[in-house]
Amino acid sequence: MFQRVLFHIFLACQFAIPLTAEADPTIEWEITNRFSPFVTQDNAKDLFKTYRFQEGQSFEEWHKNFSENIGVSPYYAALSSGASQNMHWDQEERAHSEDILKYVKHEDDPETTVEVSVWFDMDGECSWSIGEKNVGPVPCRDEEEVEFVIPLTGSDVTVAYEGGSVTKFLEPQHIVIVAMGDSYAAGEGNPDYPGEWKSNTPLPDEGEFAWLAKKGYLESPREGVNAPTKHWIDDTCHRSFFSHQSLTALKMASDKPRAFVSFLHYACTGAEIFDGLLVPQYQPKGKAPEDQYVSYSQLNFAINELCRDEVIKYVPVSSSEIGGLNLRDFHRRGGEGNSPKTASLLTPNMDAFSKETAKLRSTGALPDDHAGLFPQSGILHCPPEQIRKPDYLFVNIGGNDIGFADIVKYFLVPSEWKTKKIGEELFPEVCPRIGNRVDAEKFSFLDNYCEQLDVQLQYHAGDLISGGGNNLGMEDRLNFLFNVLETRLSVNSSDIVMPQYPDPIRDKPAQEPVCDALEIDPSEFIHLHGDAAGVYHTDSQWDGLKAAAGPIVASIPFLGRNMQTWQFNFTSEDAGLALRQFDEFRTVLSKAARNRGVTFVCGTRDAFVGYGWWKGSRTNLPNSAPKWDPSTWKPYAYETETRAIRTGNDSVLTQPGDKRIAGAIHPNLTGHRMIAEMVYETILERVPPEK
Repeated sequence: MFQRVLFHIFLACQFAIPLTAEADPTIEWEITNRFSPFVTQDNAKDLFKTYRFQEGQSFEEWHKNFSENIGVSPYYAALSSGASQNMHWDQEERAHSEDILKYVKHEDDPETTVEVSVWFDMDGECSWSIGEKNVGPVPCRDEEEVEFVIPLTGSDVTVAYEGGSVTKFLEPQHIVIVAMGDSYAAGEGNPDYPGEWKSNTPLPDEGEFAWLAKKGYLESPREGVNAPTKHWIDDTCHRSFFSHQSLTALKMASDKPRAFVSFLHYACTGAEIFDGLLVPQYQPKGKAPEDQYVSYSQLNFAINELCRDEVIKYVPVSSSEIGGLNLRDFHRRGGEGNSPKTASLLTPNMDAFSKETAKLRSTGALPDDHAGLFPQSGILHCPPEQIRKPDYLFVNIGGNDIGFADIVKYFLVPSEWKTKKIGEELFPEVCPRIGNRVDAEKFSFLDNYCEQLDVQLQYHAGDLISGGGNNLGMEDRLNFLFNVLETRLSVNSSDIVMPQYPDPIRDKPAQEPVCDALEIDPSEFIHLHGDAAGVYHTDSQWDGLKAAAGPIVASIPFLGRNMQTWQFNFTSEDAGLALRQFDEFRTVLSKAARNRGVTFVCGTRDAFVGYGWWKGSRTNLPNSAPKWDPSTWKPYAYETETRAIRTGNDSVLTQPGDKRIAGAIHPNLTGHRMIAEMVYETILERVPPEK
């Protein structure tokens, strides 16, 4: 009897509880201007709404929507109107805007605010209040109606509705991303204001190339507006919105509605670890003619802008950062004004580079407006408790340290030239490892050139990768770099996010795991895609390189006359040798980063497989068959079957007037969004998404 009573009481209790209980209505909210690079512009919320990734949208879907509905950088309007000073990077001051920096320097200040939209999950009308500001009555669920400005540190919001009120503390998450590196990180090849070509303009005959450098074929300035002189977020460093570092940060801001993402981008085309990242960069590849250097190293830029105190003191690296290495075995690889073995000791005012720039300054060789900006070696000092530790440190570095551009040049430049003048001007400044060079008998002039260069430099690319010729290799360079970054920015190894350099040569996936070395058999070179050796064809993807070579040989009449039939090409043998040389580098990079505990994205090695440089539309120059209207060139268009890097032709059409065709062999938007996708997925694996 007692058990039966208990059973009935149990049943009564069970059925007294609703089978499906509705949760109490809650205040929902999101930050509407949550990507810091946009906040300096009047239409920050609209910019973010236009360029953001929609919920659940992949990088490829974003690219397709961008191509069909937007097509230009968010900074295009500011650059074309001459209002570039209103962007997040001030090109004249060579620093991020104070409107950006307040979020990292003064994030606890009540005056540092974000904009939020709020709504309430119920029918009817609501009245809202934050502090002294009141809004309503308005429809409770209207996400567009109610907007407030709140401190980055958070604020209470109260909603009153029929039958009661709810108060909730809105606490924004602040994510600080610092991005450093070389041209792959900066976005070289992808200017925010690309070349725009006139339509219906008669083009020269097939095989002509000089027209590519003439302004008459480009669109005139818009009525009442001076010709834009700024084509990038930063013209000196060729820093672009379309960089994979920028796209990754934008995706993070898009996917985290209650986070404000501060993105500080310092990457610079041509940068090396000891010429750009840790030491002020001498003559960056994207420099304006009057510029001789970047005023701070990328590390010092970051320290200066992340430090809450004023930073004026330079200090040397510590013995613990050096880790027993000999700094004299690290050096810049060269550049005008530097010997190939210029030491970078990271000692204040003692670096040979500092002495060189001081000399230029004292003789008046530097413009007056550089007077307060001449660079120093050493590291700016910020007390650890005063620096805003980055949540993520994006790093993409190493290619220039081993001579990436020179190795590419080695294989692309016509090798049969017998004229010393041509070799001196267009041959590389460092050659591949001896086993990765073209046939010595067939290309004897190039072989002799590289033999002499090896002796002069006392190293080749293999030495720079593995160590040799009195040079410390990439593993030592990277370990030293990680020591310094972790010490000076207070980051952990896992906070450093680093992608592998993608391989643009293979068209089939490898059998080897993505973190391991490839098994590259020279007998397989013939299966790699390449141009026909020794054959000139006018639809070559590399013919645009002649726009850079033309001025160099203009003083040599008989060469100039024959230049039309010179072939800048990339044969299957070239492809195999280049693949083998670059994979040596990729293997060392992978080992050093993973051994250190860096968040290293091995998978980007194969990101471009199937997206080779020979694929996609518009591969030939407009004046070669089949002819096409250059005004239809869309450098950021989405295609399903396409290439992931810029060819020589792509580069000269996108960056007209660049005498070095710097954009060639760099990722286009397809390439950058594929790198960004893998980087972002790796970050999510380490940090679970918000619930």
